[in-house]
Amino acid sequence: MRSNKVIAILLAISVAMSFSISAVQAATPTAKATPKPTAKATVKPTAKATPTKKAVTTKKAVTTKKPVVKKKKVVKKTATPIPSPSPVWPPVKFTENKGVYAKIPTGKEIIGLISAKSGLATDVQKCETNACGAVIVAAEFTCQWWEIKSTVMAPDPNDPKRQVLLGTLRTTYGLLKPKTYANILLISDEALYTPGSLDPTTGVVGAPVLRPGITVGNISAICHKSATDEKLPSNTYLSVR
Repeated sequence: MRSNKVIAILLAISVAMSFSISAVQAATPTAKATPKPTAKATVKPTAKATPTKKAVTTKKAVTTKKPVVKKKKVVKKTATPIPSPSPVWPPVKFTENKGVYAKIPTGKEIIGLISAKSGLATDVQKCETNACGAVIVAAEFTCQWWEIKSTVMAPDPNDPKRQVLLGTLRTTYGLLKPKTYANILLISDEALYTPGSLDPTTGVVGAPVLRPGITVGNISAICHKSATDEKLPSNTYLSVR
């Protein structure tokens, strides 16, 4: 859609340019022809004209075309997307530290972020099988890049009330201008399902089994004011098992 819009703009500019050029060329004045002097005509007597038969003109039947009635196109009404509200500043319900803001989005906010950005929808597909988190960041000044650190936890098999560390996750994000928001997905390589077991009698592998209680937490956001040579964005997961 964006490429089509750019092409349309270029075509509009080229049409305007060719129109103005042709108009300038059409306005060029041409020299007027000077009339040459002609001799006076002398009148000579002529013989009487013999009467000639008058030409009989026949009127052709004029056929009138009936106006073509164009069918009106029926435009179906479609639901228009509700525009998201303009971001306010300073951010509301964000954690702040020296001009840097961060917030864990709610489920409703994540749905809104996914619908607003098609790129996030592709990343969300990875979160159907892997443990993921999300964070919204902003700053009063330009951040050349962001570094988000988090951990992946799961219930202790021996004590469900306790959490055990499965791994650490490091996520990076690119340039962000002052007082603008970035929605960052934290995608780990920690699987949410265990492979299904093989039934020895039938030889059929069962469906994957969900590993309940896996979460991404302990999120910290760092705004870097100097550039980096790292490839951005990225998600790097380090398992501790």
